[in-house]
Amino acid sequence: MGASPLKAIKKEEIKQPSLLLNKPWRELKFTEEVRTELIEDIKKYTTKADGVEQPRILLTGQIKAGKSSFFNSVNSVFKGFPIFQATACEKETSMSKYCRTYAVYESKDGKTLPFTFCDIMGLEPYNDKGILVKDIINVIRGYIPDNYKFDPNEAKEVFETCTEQPSLADKVHCIVYVIDASVVNLLDKELQNKFDEIHEEAHRLGIPQLVLLAKVDLTCNIVKDDLTKVYQSRYIHEKAIKVSHMVGVPVSCILPVRNYSSETDLDMKVDILILKALQQILRQSEAFFDEIKQRGKSKEAPPLTCEGISSRISNS
Repeated sequence: MGASPLKAIKKEEIKQPSLLLNKPWRELKFTEEVRTELIEDIKKYTTKADGVEQPRILLTGQIKAGKSSFFNSVNSVFKGFPIFQATACEKETSMSKYCRTYAVYESKDGKTLPFTFCDIMGLEPYNDKGILVKDIINVIRGYIPDNYKFDPNEAKEVFETCTEQPSLADKVHCIVYVIDASVVNLLDKELQNKFDEIHEEAHRLGIPQLVLLAKVDLTCNIVKDDLTKVYQSRYIHEKAIKVSHMVGVPVSCILPVRNYSSETDLDMKVDILILKALQQILRQSEAFFDEIKQRGKSKEAPPLTCEGISSRISNS
């Protein structure tokens, strides 16, 4: 006897969806022409804010996600070969013990590119490890100097480390959360709470927030075999939606990337994902300067001094 109609329907119902979307959830061409256009667009970027020549981009997120690796990857693209300046490691604890500000230079004439990265200690789910949220907020507000060493056990009073009133150039103009796509489903609740605290403060200050969805090649075998399928992968799209809800940013601000780690030569497809992410970061940075202008027109109360910030932190 043949299979009953009911069994045939059940088999049809449990049929797995295709691993590839019918249409990419974001359009991006992977050609040398696109790579060149992205590089030129980034090189000619200028800010609209007086006194700020380079947007200050904060890289934060879980340990081992690829914060330092993203800076190294950007640096590699503009140097013309893989270079690993910022310390990146696969150890179980953060390698970035200090607050470091990095500039990127063109390989041909050595000119500084129009942005800087602020790389800090990674977030961990335990309160006695990794950077404290209070310290991240101090970095965002411009109260933590370059080469400041973080103490996972105690956030110092900010007036011990800062100037009386940071300038606009000292502050963070865009926050980029770096999240390992391969462990999104395993994020600890305590780590999630830390993301929420940072997001709430950044939102209150009007600072744009984006997410680098790193290690997409280790998350999806289709993408590992062909990086151009990153926006057609159903699995990566589902990860982007999940991270969007988790961090509180729209899917349009989720930027999949694959960083350089052990390569000795550049890859055009890797470069394009990195450059596209950087282009979007710079574009969103402009929203912060627009916010500053708008708040200035509304006669918002002046920023707090170091002592005022310390008082707020100690009372929170």
